[in-house]
This record gives sequence, structure tokens and C-alpha cells, in this order.
Amino acid sequence: LKLEMVKHNNALPNVHLRKHWGKFVRTWFDQPAKKAQRYNLRKTKAEKVFPRPLRNLKPIVAGMTNRHNGKLRYGKGFTLQELKQAGLSAKFARTVGISTDHRRTNANIASLARNVARLEEYKKKLILFPLKDGKQKKGEIADSTAEQVKSEAAQVQNKSRNLIDLPKTDKSADFVVLTEEMKKHRAFQQQRQAKVDHKYARKRYRMGKYKEACDKAEAAGRDKPKTKKQLRLKK
Repeated sequence: LKLEMVKHNNALPNVHLRKHWGKFVRTWFDQPAKKAQRYNLRKTKAEKVFPRPLRNLKPIVAGMTNRHNGKLRYGKGFTLQELKQAGLSAKFARTVGISTDHRRTNANIASLARNVARLEEYKKKLILFPLKDGKQKKGEIADSTAEQVKSEAAQVQNKSRNLIDLPKTDKSADFVVLTEEMKKHRAFQQQRQAKVDHKYARKRYRMGKYKEACDKAEAAGRDKPKTKKQLRLKK
């Protein structure tokens, strides 16, 4: 064994490795058993709530921040505006397996229309059992008829994680032939100019209004109105 000295004025390597690393090791040997446990719990719950579905209906929302907002995901609950457009109240919606969230608001019309259509689809597919046999009630969602209750569809339980899946998005790109006009277009310059226009928009608006007032005063034979700076210097 050949030992070499360390360079410069450094300590000699003398590592003992007597650290209690065993305390910080995490194992998950119970993973297969936990998987079976979750499956049995879902099975027990399905038998208990039959013929109701296992999960409530969730809305479709966009992810947070610029990084994730291009991808759709399931949200916590439908907004009050979405429920109102679908002809439902929040109190009644919770009784028929629809999740609600009074804190979320709709940022655009597209998300509102998407979730309203989702609620309408759910209402069409829903088979609502009457509380008392043979007595159908009319309400926000009318009770199903005796034929619907006895149909084969009423005996099939929806055990999926999400009652209605996310809409499939077309990720294919459309190719465009570059024209000479597109090649000459200076996008960065346009962006810089838009920033400058936004920065001085208020100042230009005020100067335009002042010029109009000066023109009116000159036409009427009056003195030009003083600017804010002139009034401030006068004080």
C-alpha cells in the first residue's frame, strides 16, 4: 500500500465512517401490503355506498403559474358561478355527488364554459333514486323514473377515480411556410416598442389633453392654461 502526503497544509485523511447512518435509512417493505389494503378499502366502500359512485365529480382547472398553466388538471370543486349557469345550487349539488368550492373564481369564459358543459353531461348521465319508491320529486335535478331505476345502467357502479375523464387535447403542431413578410418582421423591436408605449401612455395622454385645452383657449382668445409644474413653481 502506497501512501502519499496531502498537498499544502491540509489534514491527513483519517475517515472513520462511524456515523449512525442506519437511523436515517428509510425502507418501504410494506408497499405491496399497503397496495392491497387500499384496494380492500375501496372495495368495502364501493359495497357500502352502492349504487353511488366512489368519488365526487371534480371540475377541470388549469395549473398554477406560467410553467403549469398550459396543462389541465382536476380541481377541488365547482365555483358558484358554474353551478348557477348549470341550474344548480351549491347546497343541492353537494347532495348529488358534485364537489363545490366557494373560494375559486373563473378567470376566463373558456374555463367557465368547459365546467358548465361538464356539469350538464353529468346531469344527463345521472340516475337519481327517489327517497320513497314510486314518488318522484321535481327539483333542480328531477328524480329518475321507475324504468330508469330498474335499468341495467342503474346497477352499474362507477368505480373510476374521476367520474368523467379529462378531455383529450390535440398536441400535434401545424407547420407554416415562412413568407418574406414574416422573415422581415422584427418581433423583438415590436416588443420593445410596446413596452415604451405602455410606459409613456399616461404622460402622452395628459400632454394630448393639455394641447387640446391650449387650442381651445387660443381659439376663444384666452390665455393658455398653466401646467401642473408651472402652478407648483408659482406656489
